[in-house]
Amino acid sequence: MLEKLWPFGRNRVRKAVEEALERAFQEVGEALEPLSELQEHPDHYLLRVEVPGLGPENLEVRLEGDQLVIQGEKREEKRTKHLAEIVYGKVYRAYLLPKDAKKEGITARLSRGVLEVRIPREARPEEPPVRIPVEEA
Repeated sequence: MLEKLWPFGRNRVRKAVEEALERAFQEVGEALEPLSELQEHPDHYLLRVEVPGLGPENLEVRLEGDQLVIQGEKREEKRTKHLAEIVYGKVYRAYLLPKDAKKEGITARLSRGVLEVRIPREARPEEPPVRIPVEEA
């Protein structure tokens, strides 16, 4: 069926897409953004980030102002390959912390390729909206 949509053949399309992806990930300075999810609980947030192939020794979690930064690198071992589909390179993602996040007491745990960062919450009174007057020019 795909041959009907792509008269020049499925293999050529696949090869072109694979080559484009390979070139995109080989750019110097480019970093992969890992997939993640943020869950909200009454007393904490739980950020889960997929980092397959990374261990604690090549993964860094740090605070930069109001951002939580996750950075690492998955290095390729030099050996003869007959098939190469695994993506190697730098991993980087920065998350803006929610307003009620507490910077003290953040913990990180890596298990089965998933990094779990637990961010404590602190009770803060709700801020009422502030109306800003609009002037006519």
